[in-house]
Formats: sequence, structure tokens, C-alpha cells
Amino acid sequence: MLALRYQQIPLQFLFEHQATLAGLGKIAIRSLKNTKGNQADWWALAAINEVIEAPSHELVEHYVQWSGAQPHKYQDSIPPHMVSQWGLSFATRLLLQTSYPLSQVINQGVSLKIHGKIPRNEKLLIQAKIAHVDERNGLARVSVQIITGTIAQPNLVEAVLHMAFILPHFEKTKRAETTDDKNWQSLGEWSTTSDDGFKFALLTGDFNPIHWVGFLAKLSSFGQKVLHGFGVFARSFEFLPEPIEQIDVRFLKPVKLPSQANKVELAIEHDQKFIRVVGSAGQICLMGHYS
Repeated sequence: MLALRYQQIPLQFLFEHQATLAGLGKIAIRSLKNTKGNQADWWALAAINEVIEAPSHELVEHYVQWSGAQPHKYQDSIPPHMVSQWGLSFATRLLLQTSYPLSQVINQGVSLKIHGKIPRNEKLLIQAKIAHVDERNGLARVSVQIITGTIAQPNLVEAVLHMAFILPHFEKTKRAETTDDKNWQSLGEWSTTSDDGFKFALLTGDFNPIHWVGFLAKLSSFGQKVLHGFGVFARSFEFLPEPIEQIDVRFLKPVKLPSQANKVELAIEHDQKFIRVVGSAGQICLMGHYS
């Protein structure tokens, strides 16, 4: 079992998430005013190209420790899945130009293409755009592309964040059951504490209250605090046994806080490699494939 050292996340990391917190504030204001954003066509929205400061060495170190990565693995680089720390603010800026109800966003998954290591202590070049929108059956599925690099190497990690927004005419349909006869092998397991949602929020700036405010989380459809999908992804990614060039995962069920023995499993079938996370109650929380 993955054993994480006791970790206190410094509150001063809040100052590194100002862009993300500002975006979350704008979402909250828009929700309170019950106003809609622009009816802009997504393909007409201008892409964002911007140079930002890299996360501090201290923040990266705490993130690496929280994710369970081996201490030597990211000595001179930033984990590719840490894109959530800066990517959320860029995604929010783009989505605020649309009419979607941003307070009701559902994070459905992430795709990563890793072309190189993101260096520490270098300014980052971020290229962000809405890559695709599909509106069907009362649901808007939106993909936001975030490319992270440097001036010299502009395309080091390409991330696509997959999100969905519930529209007024949404009608829930029962998902068809599928059989899974793959030969799954255990890579290990990890557990969460009740404050892991707050810790991950301090590391990334994603302060959605369902992850860390108990009484608000109880009012949600989950009935209690749950870990961020990117948190589940980060901890599970670090179990994969080889350098990853490409990975695509979907968040299917939440990992509740606290929880014990979330199992990371691997299957190989017809030269394809699959990953899944099985929660403590036997539910499939994450499913995907990688190369």
C-alpha cells in the first residue's frame, strides 16, 4: 500500500493560485446573479497564448509528495499531471465566454500527450483553446486543450480536459451495463484522509466546496466530500510502471473522503494497456488506456 508521509500544506500557497481563485470568484458571481454568459460560438473564441511563472519549487515539492511519486522522479521537472494547477484558470477564462452554467460543471476526464519534461524554474508558455463542443440530449460536452511548454520548447505536455455541462432540457438516462473480461493485475493501492480534498485544493487552487466543506458536500449528489478527479488521476498515474507517452482516462465514480484501499490495476490486451481504479466499495472510479 502506498504510504504517504504526514504532510502539512502551507496556506501561503494560496498566493500562487490567484488566477484560478479569481476565475472561481467570477463563476460564483455569475451564478448568484443568475446571468448567462455570451452566446459566442465556441470555435470563434480566440485561443489564449500566455507566458506565466512556473509553480514555485516549494509548491512542486509538496505536490510531488502528495501524489506519492518517488522523490527522485521529478528532481528537475514538474509532473505532467500538475497541469491542473495552471490549466484550470485558462479553462475558466475560455468557458466564461460561453453561456454554459459553469457552477454545474462535471469533470469527466483528461487526456495527456507527454512530449518532454516540463522544467522547473523556467517560465511556462501556455496555449489554451476550446477544442471541441458536442451538445446532445441536454448535455454539453466540452474539451479544452491546454498545451504547456517553454519559449524554446513550446509543446512539452498537451492536456485535454473533458468536461460536461447540464443544460435545462437534460434528462438522465440509464447507462448501459458493459462486461469487462480483461485480466486485471494489481499495481498497488492508496488511501485518502478526510482533509485530502483541502490539501489538493491548496496544491492546485481548485476550491470547489464538494471537496473540502463537509456540510456543503453533504448537500451535493455525492452526499459527502469527494476527492478531485485530478487528484485520483495524479495518485494513480504514479503507479504506472514505465515512462508514459500518452494516457486517456475518464472519471466514472468519485473517491470519497476518507477512503481505504483504492486499487490501481493494469490490463494488457492486444498490445493495448489499460488502467483502472477500483474504489474501496468495489466501484470503478477511473478507467482509461495509455501507451
